[in-house]
Amino acid sequence: MRFSVTHRTAYTYASPAHESFNEVRLQPVSGKTQTCLDFDLTIDPPATVITFRDYYGNSVHDFGVPYQHDHLTIEAASDVVTFADADVPLSGPRGDEPDTSPPLARLADDPLIADEYAEFLGLSTYVALDAASEGVARALLAAAPETTTFAFLQRASVYIRDHYTYQLGTTNVHSTVADVIAGGSGVCQDFAHLLLSLCRHAGLPARYVSGYLGDITESSASHAWAEAFVPPYGWVGVDATLGAPCTGRHVKIAVGRDYADVAVVRGTYRGGAEALMTVEVHGAVRDESQGLTMARAVGRDRTRGKLIQYQTVGAMSQLQRLGAMTQTLGTMTQTLHAEPGYLPGQSDEPDVPRQQPQQQQ
Repeated sequence: MRFSVTHRTAYTYASPAHESFNEVRLQPVSGKTQTCLDFDLTIDPPATVITFRDYYGNSVHDFGVPYQHDHLTIEAASDVVTFADADVPLSGPRGDEPDTSPPLARLADDPLIADEYAEFLGLSTYVALDAASEGVARALLAAAPETTTFAFLQRASVYIRDHYTYQLGTTNVHSTVADVIAGGSGVCQDFAHLLLSLCRHAGLPARYVSGYLGDITESSASHAWAEAFVPPYGWVGVDATLGAPCTGRHVKIAVGRDYADVAVVRGTYRGGAEALMTVEVHGAVRDESQGLTMARAVGRDRTRGKLIQYQTVGAMSQLQRLGAMTQTLGTMTQTLHAEPGYLPGQSDEPDVPRQQPQQQQ
């Protein structure tokens, strides 16, 4: 399948900002399951962009706006081909093919696997591997102690789909696995983190994936799922929100231990006071028989063609209040003060660096 996607993030500052330093992960990867044919990044106000690959091989675009500005708009346009149809898995067994993955118990006891994929087996920022998620993992294993690796991955994703409710507004970009288990609901980001925790508790290396999901009428700004290392297939993508393997509908942008490694936009700014963030993604699906059908998100049941993605953070926009944290960005460490009731990363002081609001997937 071929997708053309435009992802637009706009920040509007209550008062002018005079410094902004950001990095974005918006360029789809090219690999075994897809190819990025074209990518274009537009920054307004204009900025010099530096491109590099991070530790996990993701494309990162770094830029700064070192002069006064009252808004910041980041627009990424991508043209991507995935190597499967909408109903065909991108990896793992397909159709009637037998599951040839090893027993999970044997993989979990393999010291070579444990060493090679250690960073995808341990705890991370959003995946604490606490008692709540361990209990769920133990129950899944007890129900099928002889399970193959692929079968466990599938069973865990189906469990999440069946036991947790997809609901906007019950979690936020900082919610943890424990929050999701306690609340019983969340969004794609939350379910991906939960699946990661179940896999890691079982000794199955698993990583977070950010991307887009095509052929739907409504969705978040971007999508999220998990990949687990399943011999002999390699990294196998499974969408816990759908409870099914990833197919040609899934467009991969970046991978990491969890959302903290692949945030769409991460940055700081000075001045600006409150920041209003709006996010929308629109695009097209290219079909060999129908040509290029454009679709743009304009509300429920108001699109023509096929919508790639669309998100309004909150009710059409998200107003991020000021708060505090200690942050390290590159070689620069910024210590900000904290007050009760504020979101992390912000400050009321007019010239203290503060975080850009982040998007939830």
